[in-house]
Amino acid sequence: MKTVIYLDVLLLVNFLVAYLLLRAVGFLCGAPPGFWRTCAGAVMAALSSLILLAPPLPAALSLLYQAASAAAVCRTACPFRGWRGFAHQTVWYFLLNLGLAGAVLLALSRGLPLGAQTNNFAVYWAVSPSLLVGCAVLVYLTLRLVLLVFGGPKETECWQLRLSLDGADGPPLAALLDTGFLLRDPLSGQAPVLASYTSLRGALPEAVAAFLAGFFAGACPEPPPGTPVRLIPCKTASGMRTLPAVGGFSARLSGPGKVRQADRVLVVFTDQTLADGSVQALFGAEFYHTARPVQRRFAQAGRERSAVE
Repeated sequence: MKTVIYLDVLLLVNFLVAYLLLRAVGFLCGAPPGFWRTCAGAVMAALSSLILLAPPLPAALSLLYQAASAAAVCRTACPFRGWRGFAHQTVWYFLLNLGLAGAVLLALSRGLPLGAQTNNFAVYWAVSPSLLVGCAVLVYLTLRLVLLVFGGPKETECWQLRLSLDGADGPPLAALLDTGFLLRDPLSGQAPVLASYTSLRGALPEAVAAFLAGFFAGACPEPPPGTPVRLIPCKTASGMRTLPAVGGFSARLSGPGKVRQADRVLVVFTDQTLADGSVQALFGAEFYHTARPVQRRFAQAGRERSAVE
């Protein structure tokens, strides 16, 4: 039987499905893309669905095409924050897309009257555009109702961090409270702070700065005398690395209406960009709770002293 495929329905269906899949990928990876970038990625996905009109390809070649189009769609929709994050987004989108196509194929194999056609792992569903738009609006309103009742996700907590060592005060760093930050010293079990070496190298004591400069240059420098130094294995975006950690720091965290302070802090230094480059330090919930709160009058005095300086 001859099948009639309406091009506008094909593009509209795949655009809306891709938009919802990209929103799901953003939530799964913890970095939802903006509205316009998501729309751009959905347009790319809709255009890639035109493979449905091509002659049937071998299964392996069809999978390769879907994987390549998934990478192109995610690169269009999601800001690039490293190859590892890009790979996570692509894999999630590819699996969700493949799972949806598999569900349609399963329904067709059971003889369900979906009015769908498949070719090269692309799916065409002869659904009324008004019904499709109405369903999308219904899903959106349901999500808005859920957010209204239970509240939206908490915003990321950004702090200002000041580190000092042996009387040398560092510049204020934008620090991120990362609930998934699980780095710790394997010897003492202490929860450290991860800081950008490039942001602090000009404010460190000379011996510590020389040690870190030699380490990141690939040498084997002597540890600075009198300063505790450790090498800690860390899992980074580029894989496993050993990073230098320097102990004995004093830390002061300043946030909206809150100030916390800690002594004998272990600081792990990295020469890589943290997060998307908007922060210079990361710390976890354990470090936050071990830092002691500073009373408001002392915090106000500290701010006034900083203003005078």
